[in-house]
Amino acid sequence: MFQSVFMIYPQALTRRQRRKTQKNYCIFCGLNGISYMCLGETIIVLFAIKLNAPNSMVAALGAMIYFSFFMLPIGKIVAAKVGAARSQAVFWTLRNIVAIGVGLSAVTEYYGYHTLALVQVLLGACLFYGLRAAGVVMSQPFIGDMATTRERPQLIGISNALFYGGCMAALLVIWYVLSLRESIWVITMIIGFGACMGVTSTRYIRRMDESSAMIEAARRPILNDIRASWQLPVVRKLLMAMFTAYLAIIMLGSVSMLSLKRGYGVSDTAALFFSLMQFTASGIFSFTSGRIVARIGSNKALYIGVGSLLVVGILWLVAPEKLNYFYAVIIFFLVGAANVICGNSLLNYYLQNTPQKLWVSTSMLTSVVTSVGAGVAGMLLSSLIFKIVESKEGDFTALGRFRLYFLITLLLIGVFSYFIWKLPESQKTLEK
Repeated sequence: MFQSVFMIYPQALTRRQRRKTQKNYCIFCGLNGISYMCLGETIIVLFAIKLNAPNSMVAALGAMIYFSFFMLPIGKIVAAKVGAARSQAVFWTLRNIVAIGVGLSAVTEYYGYHTLALVQVLLGACLFYGLRAAGVVMSQPFIGDMATTRERPQLIGISNALFYGGCMAALLVIWYVLSLRESIWVITMIIGFGACMGVTSTRYIRRMDESSAMIEAARRPILNDIRASWQLPVVRKLLMAMFTAYLAIIMLGSVSMLSLKRGYGVSDTAALFFSLMQFTASGIFSFTSGRIVARIGSNKALYIGVGSLLVVGILWLVAPEKLNYFYAVIIFFLVGAANVICGNSLLNYYLQNTPQKLWVSTSMLTSVVTSVGAGVAGMLLSSLIFKIVESKEGDFTALGRFRLYFLITLLLIGVFSYFIWKLPESQKTLEK
């Protein structure tokens, strides 16, 4: 079932080969969306809350997806031996096996080892996202390999739309299941199903073709290319812009689910409803963001994405004491839209403004420096702010403490936003 049927060609892919690869890539994205919704950030956060994890740890889980990019160099080593497609298939299989271990922390908790269960979730999440990082080390150059400049915005938009479509389909089923019975054991079974679906999705990765440029790029000594990338002023400015965008996502977007659960005390099914709104927005903007970037440029699209996250912080700051569903829908819709717009605009900016021969080195430089940096900064800053907030005496409601968190975070992200507005205009224009 999982026999590799892909090829590594000595020359650039033909139109037929690109179409085949793009088709399998899009199918993989759809199946991976189903898998990710069952064991990704939303479910892990709900799972950790069921285990009575402290706010600082739950906030750290939101940063883990970025911090775990420290494992990215391992992916380059494997890609240099087997190619981009097969390397991703290997790491995708391993990460879904790790996800089962995260789910089994419910058993650890059941037998009374609470601290060990929390450590199991935290380390498991780190390894889960780390294996993802190792698997996608060549993903950005691979998109450049499988699609022309004209095809890239559409491919990125459609593949992301399928991913979020899969997320939404899975979320609707999870919502129904949890409405029948809401318990940690049901969530554990959902995680197990997601892991099985994730392994199945690798069948389509193994069917994607690639040019020898991918394996040759992975085999190139990276340090000299990293130095060459660092010497480009546009790359250094991109690093700071990426760091700021990721930090805003971690501290304003990812904490929103925690704020909803513990600020308003809503049930898991209610939380999943708002998560559905978030993924609905992500799906819509995944499909349209390619056109948005092509029309207004990567810079302006990034302004919209980061600006939306700042609006999210402001909305939490003035949120009503009693849950207003329409108000909360706006917050989570903005979070979903901002995540996609930021990611797609940064990806397009990177592909447009760096030489093709430096794609791999620049990808590793930006991923390791900005993702790990933003992940570490996000975890430390969120934990510090929560400690400050929770140490305050006075007549604070649960939501009031989160308002204070968002006030401090808004001031912080507002200062860092300087690097977003200072990012140079893209050197190239996407073909329409």
